[in-house]
Formats: sequence, C-alpha cells, structure tokens
Amino acid sequence: MSPPRSTTASLVVLLALAQACGKEDPGYFATRPPGATLPSGAECAGRVRRSSWEPRPENAQANQTRGRSGVRVNGASDGFNARFAGRIDGDFTGTTDEILQWGACKWGFDEDLVRSVAVVESWWRQSTVGDNGASYGLLQVRSTVHAGTFPLARDSSAYGVDYALAWRRACYEGEFTWMNDPPKKGGYSKGDEWGCVGAWFSGDWYDGDENVPYSGAKPYIKEVRQRLAERTWTREDFK
Repeated sequence: MSPPRSTTASLVVLLALAQACGKEDPGYFATRPPGATLPSGAECAGRVRRSSWEPRPENAQANQTRGRSGVRVNGASDGFNARFAGRIDGDFTGTTDEILQWGACKWGFDEDLVRSVAVVESWWRQSTVGDNGASYGLLQVRSTVHAGTFPLARDSSAYGVDYALAWRRACYEGEFTWMNDPPKKGGYSKGDEWGCVGAWFSGDWYDGDENVPYSGAKPYIKEVRQRLAERTWTREDFK
C-alpha cells in the first residue's frame, strides 16, 4: 500500500522545509549533536505527526504492543547505561511510521534516516526474522547480541525501535570504547552518525568493501544512503 497523495505531498513539503531551515523546522525530527538534551518518550508521543497512513497493516498487533523497561545497551559504558538505559521502554503505540518518528525524536536522530534503515532491515515489516532466527523487528535487534531484548523486540515494534536507537545513541555519543580496540587509523569517534549506522549491521567501524554486498559496514551504508536519497517509503512500489 502506498501513502495517499496528500500524505506523500505533506511529507515532501515537511522535508523541503526542514532542509531549507537546516532541519530546524519544529515538525521534523533531526539529529541532535552528542551531549544534547533528549526529549522524553512522553514528549515525543505528543510531537509525532499522526496519520492514518499504514503501509504495513500486518504490523497492527505489534504496533499496539508496548514494551517495558529493564534492559542495558549492549557494549555501552556503565555511565551511559546509568543515564539512559532506563529510558528504553517501548512505551508507545501507533502506525509503523509514527513509531519510527517517535524513536527518532526520543533518541535524537534524523527521522528519514531512521525510515531508511528500517527499509533496508525489514522493508518495514515487523515480522521480519533475520540472522538465522536471531534478529527481529523493524530494525532487526539481534537477540544473541543484545541480551534481554527477546521476545519484546519481536512482539513490540516500539520496543525494538527504542532499543536499536538507544544503541545508536550510545555509539554516537562515543560510549563504545571497544570499537577502537585495537586502535585503527581514522577509527571510531563520537558524532559520526553514518559510522554508527554501519556498525549496527557489522559490529565494526567502516569495514567491508562497498561494492561487495554484506561484506561489512560500507556496503550497508551505501544501501541506506540509496534508500534515503530515493525516499523509498514514499514510492508506489513500497509494498
């Protein structure tokens, strides 16, 4: 199901406004820099732009299932977990796009980039299972790596998005000191959102050959960039 013309037009207008304003338009969720104050889940629930558009009606049950708190972000420092892990609760319901907006708002990331990663990971299908039965949901949270996320990442769309973007925020804040062990030339540092997008897939920093699919972070980043450029979720063939 493709978005109604009015919805698609509204999304395009919002994106144009955001780009024209350096993505400072209050209706668009843009990436916040490391150290920025993050809004609460409740605040973001109030800021989500509600719409009846739902390209994945089969997500309905998972989209209406809330999560709960009580998980740590795998690989993040004790300090990050002390400050932020309690925020991960999946306490939101809505359409698939509303859930992606909510997660982007809550963790301070560009909403279209979140949408694009969801295209690559699951084609926005919450029922997607990957990694030989280990990864679940819109953003494919791997249960064998991210302890304590199963079965909520499978059963609650909002919970899986909440956790995956908390992980990205920890990466973006420079809290993954293990990423530079041993140190690498031009290695991991905070504030590199694309590096963190790739690390979610590969577990490493800009590894692989961008011309060899599935070889690491680089080809994954290339695919996400392509989906972002074409805004795949607005296309008629997004089915």
